[in-house]
This record gives sequence, structure tokens and C-alpha cells, in this order.
Amino acid sequence: MKTYILNPTLKNEDQFIREGRCMQKASSWATAWPPISLALLGTLAQKWGEVRLLDGNVEPPSMAELLADIRSFAPDCLLVNTGFPSIDADMAVAKAIKKAFPEIKLVTYGVYFTMLKKEGYANYPFLDVAMVGEPEETFMELLEAFATGKKPLSTIRGIIYQENNQISMTEIRPLLEDLDKLPRPNRKLLKNERYRLPHNNKVYTLVNSARGCPFDCTYCIVKTFYGKKLRKHSIEYVIREIKQCQEEFGIQEFLFWEEAFTLDKNYVLTLCDAILKNNLNIKWAATTRVSSLTEEIVAAMKKAGCYLVGLGIESSSQEILDLAKKKQTIAEIERAVAICKKFKLQTMGHFIFGLPGETRETAEQTLKFMKRLGIDYMQCYCAVPYPGTELGEMAKAKGWVCAEKWSQYDFGGNSIMNTDQLTHAEVDDFRRRAFWGFYFRPWYVLKKILTDLSIRQLFRLSNFTDWMKLIGIGKQRTK
Repeated sequence: MKTYILNPTLKNEDQFIREGRCMQKASSWATAWPPISLALLGTLAQKWGEVRLLDGNVEPPSMAELLADIRSFAPDCLLVNTGFPSIDADMAVAKAIKKAFPEIKLVTYGVYFTMLKKEGYANYPFLDVAMVGEPEETFMELLEAFATGKKPLSTIRGIIYQENNQISMTEIRPLLEDLDKLPRPNRKLLKNERYRLPHNNKVYTLVNSARGCPFDCTYCIVKTFYGKKLRKHSIEYVIREIKQCQEEFGIQEFLFWEEAFTLDKNYVLTLCDAILKNNLNIKWAATTRVSSLTEEIVAAMKKAGCYLVGLGIESSSQEILDLAKKKQTIAEIERAVAICKKFKLQTMGHFIFGLPGETRETAEQTLKFMKRLGIDYMQCYCAVPYPGTELGEMAKAKGWVCAEKWSQYDFGGNSIMNTDQLTHAEVDDFRRRAFWGFYFRPWYVLKKILTDLSIRQLFRLSNFTDWMKLIGIGKQRTK
């Protein structure tokens, strides 16, 4: 049995990150992410036969070219990756595939179907199956069902399908307890040389070190997709994957992909020690919570090759942080940045405008705060009321949501939510001002020219229409 795995970006269309719970335009990060979740599913699918993985973000076909490639490969099952902001484009591609090849089992998965379940599936009844939640075990069982014809869909947990013109959803599948039972992503299915960092143009990849987060931030979708329990890969698993990336693909730059890298202090210290003892000589980045950083952890990370840490800062207003159930203080934010500066570890601060409690005054304070804080880079977003989150339920009850379609639910896009204090247009304006005010400070530009960015890289960084779509020029506003 042949399996075709598709990251469905077509030629001359927007690129989207669709990686687990992360879903936004690739321009929000200035680069395409290697779809390691798809590569992992590819590893599983190889048990049943040949696998083809096409990532339209780095090898975008026209629709005609895509259909010709599918016809040439002749798969029995085709998996389409999805996300909220890309759902319209993704399903347009999926529908065209199903029309051209009705005999192919068409499967999809992603946060969209996990959050909306039957409601989401009802919009796309041409799909054979939509997977809900973590896809690995579900996908294995689906492929077995397709290959043998002996396993009814009704016995497979974590799927939505149509039978006798009725939409059916099976029992939710429990989350994986032991992540090490998963095989490593098959990076041979990827065009690895095409995934490059925006600041140095070097090939990089993601390494998933954990899933889940024990916190209850009101705006976050992590606990819906990955659960609240923090589940870690073993140190040995992670080290083996890094070595494989080095030895087979020559990759030396990594992003440890998990929600809060430093929550488990002993794990971080042991991993850093293992990186050094194995002489891996890698450069890497990670994202974490400010409250979990200590001098011991930062010193170990820096020594082991970490050059950048992303910090979930969100706001300079303690009231907003408390309303969002962030469970961190302004003092902890300032302390975390100071520790990173002490050990010369670069920082990227992440901010959200438009959370409940946000006013013009608090947004203005955050604009000033991000510039005086001492972070090296900044990324900011508009609050998105995703269904199934506490923020989504609040926004729905209060009538704040002004989106007309699900694809407008884009964490890296325009605001789709009015609050009692701010309109969505005002939130957009604060976000644009944040990017301009932070990145185009004369001393900041001069510093980057003289230190860690070449002039060519700096101009690439400052091309906002290409790099982050930050200024909103040419964008159609949500009504």
C-alpha cells in the first residue's frame, strides 16, 4: 500500500506553518519549518509500503503538477496537513484531489479538526477521515484498516468519518504516555537543505523533546491538543536524533520544539551535559517560561550551544497576565531577561496584544516595556479566541468575535476580536506599532549591522512585507 503525505501549499500561494499545534503564516517566522510531524507519520506509513512526502512550503507545485504527481505515484491513502489559518486553501486542494481520484482514501488532521470535531468535519464531507488529537497511533490503525480491509473505522479511536450520510466520531484517543515508543521522523522524505534559518541561512531542523504543558493560560490551545501532563522524550532519544541529523544530513542547527523547555530543571541540565559529553558541537534555540529560568540553567544552556531563548512575556500589565492565568510576574520577566543578558544568551520576547483587560494605556505601556526590557528580538501577536479555549468561550459569550470564517483565526495575523476596551483595528495598530517601534530604532539597526547580522541579513530582516507581514499594507481587514 502506498501513502502520499502532503503539506498542501500551492505555487504562488501563502506558505503556512502546520506543525502540531503551531499554525500560522510562514512569513510570521521568516522561514518555513521542516514538517517533522509529517516525517514521523511517514516513518509509520513505511510499514505498509512506499511513502511520498511533498512539502509545498519548499517545493510548491501548481494544482496541475500536484495532480500529475499523485497520478504518477498512485497512492492508496493520501494525508493532508491542516491548520486554522490555512484551512480554506488546504481543503480546496483536498477537494480537488478527491474529485480527481475518488478511489484514494483521503485523510486529514490538525488543530482545526481537534478543536471543532464534527462541526469542522461537516464543512468538508468529501473527506474520508479526519483525525482528532495526536495522530500517530490513530494513523497506524487507519493504515492497517485500509491495507487489510478487516478493521472497521468504528473501532479506531480518535477519528471522524461519514457513514450512511451520517457523521460519526469515535471515542477520543488517550495521549501517548511514552513518547520514546515513537520512531524518529524520516528526514529522508524531506528536502532538508531547503529549511534554512533567516538570520544566517544555515540548514536547521526541529527536534521534539516534549509534549504538553501543565499551565492554564486562557488563550492557549496546547492542553487541548497535547494535554496538561508534561511528557518528555528521554535524553537518550533526543541525543540519538541529534546525532542522526548530524551524521546523515549534516545538520548542526536545531530548535528544541516544546512548549516550555526549562520546566524540568534536571532534564535540561542532564541534556546540556549530554550534548557536551557527546561532543555534538551544535547551535540551538528553545522557548520557555520566564519563571523557570535560573542562572544555573542559563549557564548550562549557553555552554551547551544555545544561542537564543524565546520567552513568553505577553504583556507588561500584571492585571492582564493574571486574567490570562499566565502565573508569572513582571519581576520574573525582568529577572529572566537579566539572567540571559548576564550569560550573553540572546532573547526573543513574545507579546500578545488585545487580551482581556487590555486598554490603550496598557498597550502603550507594553510598547515602552518591550523596548526598555533589553531583549534582542521581539515577536508579537493579536489575541485569538480559538474555540475550546477559555478565551474563546469568553469571547463567544460576550459577542467579541468578528471573524467571518475559520481561516481568520490566525495567531500571526490580524485581530478578529473586539473587547470592551479595544476594537480589533486598534489591536492591529498596536501590533504594527510594536514591530516598527522595536526593529527600526536607529541604535538597534546600527547595533545589528555592527554585531550579529550582516547588512544583507539586516535588509532581509527589515523587509516587513516579506518577512513578517507586519505593517498590514495590502491586507484585507476583517470587518
